[in-house]
Amino acid sequence: MTTISHVRGCLPSTMVTFGAALTTGNTEFTKQVGNMSTAVDKTTTGWKGAASAAATAGAISQKLTGTRIDEVVTSVAEYYKTYGSRLDGTRTALLTIVDNSAPAAGMTVADDGTVTAPRYPHADGPLVASIMQARLDGQARWFQTQLQELLKDFGDGEDQAATSIKVGVEALATLKEKPTAPMPTLPSIPPPKSPDGKYTIGDPKEPFLAHDDTFIYNSKDSNFGDWLNKQKWQAKLLGGEYVKSDFDDASALYRHYWDNNGKKMEFDYDEAYREDKNIRNSVDSEISRAAMAADYFAKTGNTNFKITGAPNTVGKGNNYPETENWQKAIGGHQQWSHANVRVEGNRVVMDVTVEAQDYYDFDKGKHDVGTGAPDSDNGRFTEIGWAKPFESHGTLTRTVSWDVGEPPSSGVTADTSSPSRNPGREDRSDGRGDGDNGRMPDNNRNTGGARPK
Repeated sequence: MTTISHVRGCLPSTMVTFGAALTTGNTEFTKQVGNMSTAVDKTTTGWKGAASAAATAGAISQKLTGTRIDEVVTSVAEYYKTYGSRLDGTRTALLTIVDNSAPAAGMTVADDGTVTAPRYPHADGPLVASIMQARLDGQARWFQTQLQELLKDFGDGEDQAATSIKVGVEALATLKEKPTAPMPTLPSIPPPKSPDGKYTIGDPKEPFLAHDDTFIYNSKDSNFGDWLNKQKWQAKLLGGEYVKSDFDDASALYRHYWDNNGKKMEFDYDEAYREDKNIRNSVDSEISRAAMAADYFAKTGNTNFKITGAPNTVGKGNNYPETENWQKAIGGHQQWSHANVRVEGNRVVMDVTVEAQDYYDFDKGKHDVGTGAPDSDNGRFTEIGWAKPFESHGTLTRTVSWDVGEPPSSGVTADTSSPSRNPGREDRSDGRGDGDNGRMPDNNRNTGGARPK
């Protein structure tokens, strides 16, 4: 188990210095490679020691020209620099809590990261003492969670570094004996991950969106009954477009289904955020999770970076969209986020984009939430090739800021009062002007347009 005293005793910053020295050029390579095997043997066998990375090297006469030694040395140097920097950042964050934040709050910290709150005096009475003690205990749990996350991260980073360097040194030993040997396979350096494993540092990575077709496009022949059903459903579409203006988004996506071209379509996720409480809650939760990840990376020494997150499903449990418009428009959907983060003094600023992805289709055995109509009624139009499923997507962006170590718990960043919407496209909450399609939308002009042209 990685303990606070062990973290205090390690010198990962020396790894950074040593790694930098290895990348200054071939002359430096020739000076360092000779005893690197011995140096790293010390590092990996006594990794827990204080001088684990204080490696020194002799000299060798072998020239690097025409060999792959320089490539391997560069990789080993990158292991030293990258892992050394990560461990140094994690250690700094951990010791800041242990030596400063926790003692300042009157907390005691054990070597395994357990945090104990002081006992609140009973002079103010048992009720007040009980309430204040609960607050102190809650703060102690908060410190303890952060410390144990940092201890785990340090231990994992240490293990990854030791394994990578060991493989690199073994490759150098092989090439030293036979410089023309094939290039060894070296471990890649995984990007840093948040404690929950869902966010990594790096550019946005759009997740895979499954196409769960249960009605296969153009797989069956049509009949007269299908023609009658088409008239019925297109009449409902016209009714939604001209009469039920609060179904503007649902109507727009359903009409695109009948466009029968399968092209990707954009919906207004900002509008969904304002209009639907459950979508708003899911977005706020995603922003909160992203902020916690960004805060963790900021505490471990990153100052200007990007993060990208893994997808989650909106619609499971009690977070299915509550408004019929958004139930019909996107229903359960896939959500993920990415962000640009910068640290300004003790302040973290995050520009986060929440992405929503959906595959608009109909599923066998399911029913419309609002009307109870079976999905098979519309899925049939896919089977006979009259209407085609398609991917849809929407985004919203927010800026959130907080003091390092205090990320927002709710993610709420915008006014969520009832919006005044565009008549005929985003219906007003008071109903005034509904049905007038003369105005263009003033938010996302790529969405809506429910009425036929």
